[in-house]
Amino acid sequence: MFFNFKKYFLIKVFFFVLILTLCYGLYLYVKINRFINGKVWNFPTSIYGRIVNLEPGNSYSQKEVLHLLKSTMYRKVDLVMLPGEYSIKNNTIEFIRRAFDFPDIREDEFHARLYFNKDTLVKIKNIDNNHDFSFFRLEPKLIAMLKSPEAKKRMFIPRNQYPEMLVKTLLAIEDKYFYEHDGIHLSSIGRAFLVNLMAGRTIQGGSTLTQQLIKNLFLTNTRSILRKINEIYMALILDRFYTKDRILELYLNEVYLGQDGDEQIRGFPLASIYYFGRPINELNLEQYALLVGMVKGASLYSPWTNPNLALKRRNLVLFLLYKQKYITRKIYKDLCKRSLNVQPKGNIISSHPSFIQLVCEEFHKKIHNPIKNFPGTKIFTTLDYTSQNAVEQAVKIEIPILKRKKRLKDLEVAMIVIDRFTGEVQALIGSSKPEFNGYNRALKTRRSIGSLSKPITYLTALSQPEKYHLNTWISNYPLSIKLDSGQYWTPKNNNFSFSKKVLLLDALIHSINIPTVNLSINIGLKKLVDSWLLLGISKKYITPLPSISLGAINLTPFEIAQVFQIIGSGGYKSSLSSVRSIISDDGKVLYQNLPQSIHIESSEASYLTLYGMQQVVKSGTAKSLGTIFKEFSLAGKTGTTNNLVDNWFVGIDGKQIVITWIGRDNNHTTRLYSSSGAMQIYKRYLQYQRPVPLVLKAPNNINMFYMNNLGELFCKKNNQHNRMLPIWSIKNKKICNDKLSERFSIKKKKNFLFWLKNLF
Repeated sequence: MFFNFKKYFLIKVFFFVLILTLCYGLYLYVKINRFINGKVWNFPTSIYGRIVNLEPGNSYSQKEVLHLLKSTMYRKVDLVMLPGEYSIKNNTIEFIRRAFDFPDIREDEFHARLYFNKDTLVKIKNIDNNHDFSFFRLEPKLIAMLKSPEAKKRMFIPRNQYPEMLVKTLLAIEDKYFYEHDGIHLSSIGRAFLVNLMAGRTIQGGSTLTQQLIKNLFLTNTRSILRKINEIYMALILDRFYTKDRILELYLNEVYLGQDGDEQIRGFPLASIYYFGRPINELNLEQYALLVGMVKGASLYSPWTNPNLALKRRNLVLFLLYKQKYITRKIYKDLCKRSLNVQPKGNIISSHPSFIQLVCEEFHKKIHNPIKNFPGTKIFTTLDYTSQNAVEQAVKIEIPILKRKKRLKDLEVAMIVIDRFTGEVQALIGSSKPEFNGYNRALKTRRSIGSLSKPITYLTALSQPEKYHLNTWISNYPLSIKLDSGQYWTPKNNNFSFSKKVLLLDALIHSINIPTVNLSINIGLKKLVDSWLLLGISKKYITPLPSISLGAINLTPFEIAQVFQIIGSGGYKSSLSSVRSIISDDGKVLYQNLPQSIHIESSEASYLTLYGMQQVVKSGTAKSLGTIFKEFSLAGKTGTTNNLVDNWFVGIDGKQIVITWIGRDNNHTTRLYSSSGAMQIYKRYLQYQRPVPLVLKAPNNINMFYMNNLGELFCKKNNQHNRMLPIWSIKNKKICNDKLSERFSIKKKKNFLFWLKNLF
């Protein structure tokens, strides 16, 4: 009877444990099902650079397109066969563009050949069908991934897009019975148990890929029997209710493969970008071997921190592939001789923090929500990688030189590069240390702009063609102005010399103070202030005093860029922008920027002002720049404030406007004169970013005339009047003095003949 009771009790215990186990299994199934069939991961926000549109007639040189391909890690080969490869022959570039999800549509890989004539793209040929293309897009570069809520970065791709070479290598090393077991492999677990028991500590694991996935998705790294039981049970459930390919897909996108600061690099697709700069399907076998080898311990076998250990681990993986007869002995030996060939840390995904700050601000402005509330979005920006790299290189080289020359340790810099016509921000830096993620001087530093204000004074004057032209004489006498406070303001010329008068154009070219002040008084301070307001500057930053004509106005480099964008584009305002489109994690378009321009300033006055700025570079305060880049007809303007505190330069070529500021955060002197600081950085920038010639197209009302030393205009050239000037011609107003000149010449001729007749 006691035996029957014991048996009955044990049966009850068994069924109780069984029911409890089944209930717990049901709980685990619901937990796994909700997770895997829901939103498995919160992806970080991905930020891309500029999408480059190529079409015949574009002013892209062969060298520039090559730079674009290299920046997105295209590989040079003799014979192009795969996406991400290119070859060069004479004046052509042949490559296969990668497939890419553009904001509007996914485009498949594309085999193209580009033909160049000097600095122009003249033809695009589709190699597959031998037809010519009129339009073609290059995929943008991934420039940043913002922090995710879980501090994990990844890029998801489906199972069918993974190269089989990688999958076979992974399974051969980590779980060669993956497609045969039911989520756990008992012999592996038993072998690991015996090895660990004999060693007295854990030195070997017996986990399958399914178990590893369960641990990564649901469990902690704490080593315990209870955790191991949970892992095994969940692995069995996962294997029972999900396909092997789905499990493998999750694993390939989840596995831990290193660190980027305090962010984890998760999944093979992102690891491929970080370590090799190319998509996972473009790697070689030894590169797959390195990534698979890192699965065992990404920190220990990191090629960045422990390259020797990483190399040994990679070669061990290759050896195991050889032992399992996946590769031959010759291939194994050849691959082992190769270096790791990984990209330096931060070389591929470099956040350009100053630019990213601008993107985040614009995101918040357009979406009316912080960017952190939209994980997984893709932001396509206007950043031009070539320009950004040129800015960073120029600053890294020139700022240390200037610091040594002036014996200053705290020189700071801000630069912004914009498209002359669209206003798109193509590069931005807000610190002398490009990698610094902090105070952004390009957006926040509000400093006196010095002589950068002068073109606006001349623009305002030239907008009144009935009164002012480039040949208008302006007083250059010393003056003293009584202010409302009762004090006197006495401006001086930089060279402390004066003349009776000077031509308007020459006053601009040589940045002479007194004529500029006189001009501002003549046109009226109200008109000058209205001009600033029209150019987009807030009234709160403008004090209606004569000194604003010499730069007594505090602006940021970003605001200055907007002002000169209007002048540089012929009077058309395009609001500065850094974001082209924002795509949600489910593929919806949240924002699309369609560049628009508004005609707010006289095209004629803008043209004449820009022409004057060209002469500044040709023969004025920026002459040293013009001497080096003579063939590009650049426009520019230097700017220096009182006591040499702030140093500015605006440079304009056919495509871009570049604003450069140098100063010190404590507002102390930089000891930098007009052309010795900011202009030197711009000059260095142009060595990395080849300028486009600035060819000005005159509006209909602008005509060219010849001028003599008295400032008189003539329609025909001769020895006395050979200086050419563009003039805004007003209907029915006489401009030329040629008839008077001809009458004078005839009179002289008659007098000579009369004298000759009398002589005989």
